Amino acid sequence: MSNEGEGAVSAVNQDEFLSEAKEFFEVNRKAIIQSMSGENRVVHVDFDEFSAHSPELAENLIERPEETVQLLEVSLEELEWAPNDARVRFISLPKGQELYIRNIRSRHLGKMITIEGIVRQASEVRPLVTNAKFECPSCGTIISVLQIDKKFKEPTRCSCGRRGGFKEISKDMVDAQVITIEEASDNLHGGEQPKRMTIFLKEDLVDPTMEMRTTPGSRVKIVGILKEIAISSSSGAMLTRFDLAIESNNIIPLEESFEDIDIDEEDERAIKELAGSPDFMKKMVDSIAPSIWGHRNVKTALAFQLFGGVKKQRSDGTKMRGDVHVLLVGDPGVAKSVMLGFIAGVAPKARYVSGKSASAAGLTAAVVKDDVLKGWGLEAGAIVLANKGIVC
Repeated sequence: MSNEGEGAVSAVNQDEFLSEAKEFFEVNRKAIIQSMSGENRVVHVDFDEFSAHSPELAENLIERPEETVQLLEVSLEELEWAPNDARVRFISLPKGQELYIRNIRSRHLGKMITIEGIVRQASEVRPLVTNAKFECPSCGTIISVLQIDKKFKEPTRCSCGRRGGFKEISKDMVDAQVITIEEASDNLHGGEQPKRMTIFLKEDLVDPTMEMRTTPGSRVKIVGILKEIAISSSSGAMLTRFDLAIESNNIIPLEESFEDIDIDEEDERAIKELAGSPDFMKKMVDSIAPSIWGHRNVKTALAFQLFGGVKKQRSDGTKMRGDVHVLLVGDPGVAKSVMLGFIAGVAPKARYVSGKSASAAGLTAAVVKDDVLKGWGLEAGAIVLANKGIVC
């Protein structure tokens, strides 16, 4: 008796959820239609607006994200004005769900969370089977098998009693990519090593238009569901230890390029005023590593490097780059590293490397084997990560 009652309640709940979700989309109809252009079938949802409309739905999204996102997509299907097969992507989550990679634990499994970091590695985009249909040669029944695991699954038996030997008719495929994210160095204390996390991207998240977001070196925010991945030993036996990965619901770029930086009138006035002062160069040199006395020539060179030169094109078409390179050579203890550290902290996009990671592969890029999609991927080095910035 009690079981039947529970089933009925969940069915009622589902209908309530669908009507509430439809109501939410109807209220925000104008904004949703504006955000969708051409082939775009993605509906972006702000969590604050979502929870203000229905706290119950918002709580469900955190605790049971897969079911809730599925319900939201079903409710969109039922609306006449919404595109077919639309995808719901969240652009924000509450503060409590924003985690550092190092703080992720087993209690977060199956929950919707947000992490930030720098893309270190990206695999190639490859098709992934999500569903396969088979035909039974004996009775002609069509059997659908959802492909959730890594291995391709065939049906074990048919309703007519036949086992094995089924004929594959069709496969549903989506594009998929795996990226590795590393914690940003500004969140680390002392000698901590940055932790990494594997992220699965599929469907619209791997479109060519999204490629700028997932190139190694980009700083991104990931909204997704934390999943466990089974690890098998060399003999093929399953281990009791599991690995973690995030199935991404959305990927949001965090980095502004120099062109994206907005300067208001007050900033512009201050910059022009400073540029017009006769002792501008002295002020600049004095502001670089003020804790170090002297070394004015060195500081002048570093100031020039921070500003960079002007790219020139000669009459015969050859181009001269405007980047300035500085090599500091000197005895130990003359504050070379302190100056480098200061520059790395001041420049908008900078990487500071020393010792082991300053090898050829550590600076440029290394080719590494991708264990998840079984291909090869590029792992970006310091120079790639600091593109359009400064490497110390």
